[in-house]
Amino acid sequence: AADISPMITFGTTPGMAIPINALTPSPEAQHGGGKETLTKSLAYMGFAANESLIGKKVNYVFVGSCTNGRIEDLREFASIIKGKQKADNVTAYIVPGSQAVLRQALAEGIDKTLAEAGFELRQPGCSACLAMNDDKIPSGEYCVSTSNRNFEGRQGPGARTLLASPALAAVAAITGEIRDVRDFL
Repeated sequence: AADISPMITFGTTPGMAIPINALTPSPEAQHGGGKETLTKSLAYMGFAANESLIGKKVNYVFVGSCTNGRIEDLREFASIIKGKQKADNVTAYIVPGSQAVLRQALAEGIDKTLAEAGFELRQPGCSACLAMNDDKIPSGEYCVSTSNRNFEGRQGPGARTLLASPALAAVAAITGEIRDVRDFL
C-alpha cells in the first residue's frame, strides 16, 4: 500500500483521477468518444493536457458530506493541520456527516484543534457537497473536496471540484495549493 500514490481528480467525473504526482492525460491518447469527453472536461476545469496539478492554487476546501464527513476523516484532517495555520486565501468548510460525528468530534477536541489552526467545525449537513445553501464555490474557483462527486456545477455553477482524501484536503487548506500529502506526513 505504501507504493500507491495519493489520488486526485482532474476532470468532471470521479473516474477522471490521477496519482498526485502524475500529469493530466492527453485527449490525443484517447479512443472514440473519450477524446471529446476529456477535451471538454479539461476545458471546464481550466487544465491542459500533460500538466501537473502540483502547485495549482486553491481557494476553497471542503471536508464533509454523508460519505466523507466521518469521524475518521475529521481526525485525519485535524492530525495534519495541528500546529499549523489555514492559508489566508482559503475558505474551508469542515462539515461532519451527522450529529453523532459532530458529538464525537467535540468530545475528542477536534473543534479546538481546528479553531487553533483557523478553521471552524460547522453543523452537519450537505453544505458545499451540492451547494444546497450559501456554501457554494464561486464560478471558476477550485475546491479540493472530500465529497464523492465532481460533476460540472456540483458545488456551485461553474465551480471546479478536485476530489481528494481528507489528508490531501488538509495540505491544500494550509498551503493554499495542491501539494503531495506525502511531503507533510
